[in-house]
Amino acid sequence: MIAHYKTARRHPELERLICAAVSNQGFAKQLISAPAVALERSTYGCRLTPTEWELVTSVSGATDIYDFAARLHACIQRAER
Repeated sequence: MIAHYKTARRHPELERLICAAVSNQGFAKQLISAPAVALERSTYGCRLTPTEWELVTSVSGATDIYDFAARLHACIQRAER
Protein backbone atom coordinates (compact mmCIF):
# COMPACT_ATOMS: atom_id res chain seq x y z
CA MET A 1 0.00 0.00 0.00
CA ILE A 2 2.78 2.43 0.84
CA ALA A 3 4.55 1.81 -2.49
CA HIS A 4 1.30 2.51 -4.37
CA TYR A 5 0.79 5.73 -2.42
CA LYS A 6 4.28 6.94 -3.32
CA THR A 7 3.67 6.17 -7.00
CA ALA A 8 0.34 7.98 -6.98
CA ARG A 9 1.95 11.06 -5.48
CA ARG A 10 4.64 11.06 -8.20
CA HIS A 11 2.11 10.44 -10.97
CA PRO A 12 -1.18 12.13 -10.03
CA GLU A 13 -2.41 12.16 -13.63
CA LEU A 14 -2.02 8.39 -13.86
CA GLU A 15 -4.00 8.05 -10.66
CA ARG A 16 -6.66 10.31 -12.13
CA LEU A 17 -6.72 8.21 -15.30
CA ILE A 18 -7.24 4.97 -13.38
CA CYS A 19 -9.95 6.55 -11.21
CA ALA A 20 -11.74 7.68 -14.38
CA ALA A 21 -11.55 4.15 -15.76
CA VAL A 22 -12.82 2.62 -12.52
CA SER A 23 -15.85 4.92 -12.65
CA ASN A 24 -16.57 4.37 -16.37
CA GLN A 25 -16.73 0.78 -17.56
CA GLY A 26 -16.66 1.72 -21.25
CA PHE A 27 -13.53 3.80 -20.81
CA ALA A 28 -11.95 1.00 -18.77
CA LYS A 29 -12.62 -1.56 -21.51
CA GLN A 30 -11.13 0.72 -24.13
CA LEU A 31 -8.10 1.51 -21.96
CA ILE A 32 -7.47 -2.22 -21.55
CA SER A 33 -7.96 -3.16 -25.20
CA ALA A 34 -6.53 -0.09 -26.96
CA PRO A 35 -4.75 2.24 -24.55
CA ALA A 36 -3.54 4.73 -27.18
CA VAL A 37 -7.03 5.09 -28.63
CA ALA A 38 -8.52 5.49 -25.16
CA LEU A 39 -6.02 8.22 -24.32
CA GLU A 40 -6.61 10.05 -27.60
CA ARG A 41 -10.38 9.97 -27.15
CA SER A 42 -10.42 10.60 -23.42
CA THR A 43 -12.63 13.43 -22.22
CA TYR A 44 -11.25 13.28 -18.69
CA GLY A 45 -8.62 15.94 -19.31
CA CYS A 46 -5.68 13.92 -18.00
CA ARG A 47 -2.44 15.60 -18.94
CA LEU A 48 0.05 12.80 -19.24
CA THR A 49 3.72 13.41 -19.82
CA PRO A 50 5.25 11.63 -22.82
CA THR A 51 6.79 9.13 -20.39
CA GLU A 52 3.44 8.48 -18.69
CA TRP A 53 1.78 8.08 -22.11
CA GLU A 54 4.41 5.51 -23.03
CA LEU A 55 3.92 3.66 -19.75
CA VAL A 56 0.14 3.47 -20.18
CA THR A 57 0.36 2.30 -23.78
CA SER A 58 2.92 -0.35 -22.87
CA VAL A 59 0.47 -2.21 -20.61
CA SER A 60 -0.91 -5.35 -22.22
CA GLY A 61 -2.69 -8.53 -21.23
CA ALA A 62 -4.78 -7.01 -18.44
CA THR A 63 -8.02 -8.81 -17.61
CA ASP A 64 -9.78 -5.88 -15.90
CA ILE A 65 -9.03 -2.32 -14.82
CA TYR A 66 -7.59 -3.46 -11.50
CA ASP A 67 -5.18 -5.79 -13.29
CA PHE A 68 -4.37 -2.94 -15.69
CA ALA A 69 -3.57 -0.66 -12.74
CA ALA A 70 -1.34 -3.32 -11.19
CA ARG A 71 0.51 -3.86 -14.46
CA LEU A 72 0.89 -0.10 -14.91
CA HIS A 73 2.29 0.16 -11.40
CA ALA A 74 4.81 -2.59 -12.21
CA CYS A 75 5.84 -0.72 -15.38
CA ILE A 76 6.38 2.44 -13.34
CA GLN A 77 8.46 0.57 -10.80
CA ARG A 78 10.68 -0.91 -13.53
CA ALA A 79 11.07 2.48 -15.23
CA GLU A 80 12.11 4.17 -11.99
CA ARG A 81 14.89 1.72 -11.17
